[in-house]
Amino acid sequence: MELVIAYGREILGGLSTTLSLFLISLVIGFVLAAAMAFVQIRFPGLVSKSVWNLMFCIRGVPMLLVLYVIYYGLPLLPIVRETFLWSVFSSPFWCTIICLAIVEMAFTSEIMRGAYLQTPKEQIEAARSLGLNGFQTFRVAIFPAMIRNGFAAYTTEVILLCKTTALAFTVTVMDVMGFANEIRSRTLDVYQPLLAAGAIYLCITITTRLVLSRIFSLISVSGARAEAL
Repeated sequence: MELVIAYGREILGGLSTTLSLFLISLVIGFVLAAAMAFVQIRFPGLVSKSVWNLMFCIRGVPMLLVLYVIYYGLPLLPIVRETFLWSVFSSPFWCTIICLAIVEMAFTSEIMRGAYLQTPKEQIEAARSLGLNGFQTFRVAIFPAMIRNGFAAYTTEVILLCKTTALAFTVTVMDVMGFANEIRSRTLDVYQPLLAAGAIYLCITITTRLVLSRIFSLISVSGARAEAL
């Protein structure tokens, strides 16, 4: 147990990197997902189907493969090596951010689209019948329903994103898993550093779940007050 604690203190050196990977990719992925979901909802037909097929292809490919293509493949292209893009794609940290954000976009956009489609049409028509404009209808009728419909799925996706940051060590990023792997290689102790890393990821996951629950409860209360008005 003392060895696990000692390794855990050393592994905490990668905690800031893990949290940075998680939070930055989460924000970027959410913004991109909202844009993709909007396009699919606002432009039905060929545009919507094309975007959906693109998101499906991203969801259907292993994340490790996407990371390898971004980190090992794209820097070989002249348009990357000979332009300002090299400063981004030569960094394993930012390559990991791009990979995580792209995959997060693909999954979250489908959650958003599904949450929107589950909103009862009668609820939207009732809001419009009261003379509400498009933004007011979205704020009062659509958004609260999307929160209720998509909360469980989005929470699961965020937690999965948190755990998949562990792939970063495969491209030399020294995050929590990177430190654990370095200790394991240096000391030949297999279980203790992995147990310490697992405990750290579990703490991050529990904290993330509690924070999301609190945020969505506040949003739900705000939405209920808006509906009452």
